[in-house]
Amino acid sequence: MPDLRLTDQQPACARRGALKLGLAATASLAMPTLGRATTRMLDPDKPDDARLIYRKLRYRTDDGLIFSWLKGPYMAVIEGDLIPMYAINLGSLSRVTQRADGGFDLRDLEMSFRTDVDTGERLTRFRNPVTGETLPVVERVQGPNRLTISRDNQAQISDRPGGPHFDLTHYPVRPFTIGHDIAIRDRTHARVTGPDGVSLLNEVSTISGPRAQVLDPSVTSVASRAQSNDVRSYPAWLRMGERPGHLVLFGNGGKVHRFTDLPEDWRAMLHEVFPAIAADPVAALDKA
Repeated sequence: MPDLRLTDQQPACARRGALKLGLAATASLAMPTLGRATTRMLDPDKPDDARLIYRKLRYRTDDGLIFSWLKGPYMAVIEGDLIPMYAINLGSLSRVTQRADGGFDLRDLEMSFRTDVDTGERLTRFRNPVTGETLPVVERVQGPNRLTISRDNQAQISDRPGGPHFDLTHYPVRPFTIGHDIAIRDRTHARVTGPDGVSLLNEVSTISGPRAQVLDPSVTSVASRAQSNDVRSYPAWLRMGERPGHLVLFGNGGKVHRFTDLPEDWRAMLHEVFPAIAADPVAALDKA
């Protein structure tokens, strides 16, 4: 029997679907057919529909869990040149709870591992190719964080004791077509104030999913694909000093329906580094 806590699917849908089929069959015996009702598909050009398309691709439009992943290298940009630094192997799980005002609350737990650009092996020490210094790599769990998402998809992250403070700006998105997919280009600017000072992060992600599912109002969450780039100031742990430049991420990932659909190598790293979370990730997410 599958562990229903570790899936974003709603088992009650099957029962409702069976009931509807049964009622429809009964009605067809008693009444003449007057015509087939059609469901209005979402229209990407309508602002309210575009808002739902964004949520369906990035989050979900009902209550439930989300599982996401992202992999790719960070490169330093110095005087127009790209220098490979390290890669990330990131996984996250989130819980969406809809609100009556049209927004929703999000609880998010993220675990990101720094890995070798070429081999994908998890790093415990990192030789900075710019400075030549060998540095320890410390793994930390991000969260659980609590986010408040407005009706217009603006996000606010609640402060956690001892954690950084986030000032977020989310830019409006407009759905567009890529082949048989509907996509959005999602842009967020963050100013992060923490114990090590202030850092800036600009994220631009192209998120896409099958057109038929994205535009179907009965589908609440799509297994989407993501191509993500972020531009950020050097993190303090790299000890870059006053050197000019910044980091750029070239990442690929997606949103999946089950925890077990997250990449196997990421789940192995999670089990090795954070075994308690790996044993019951949803309990870790819901921890107060």
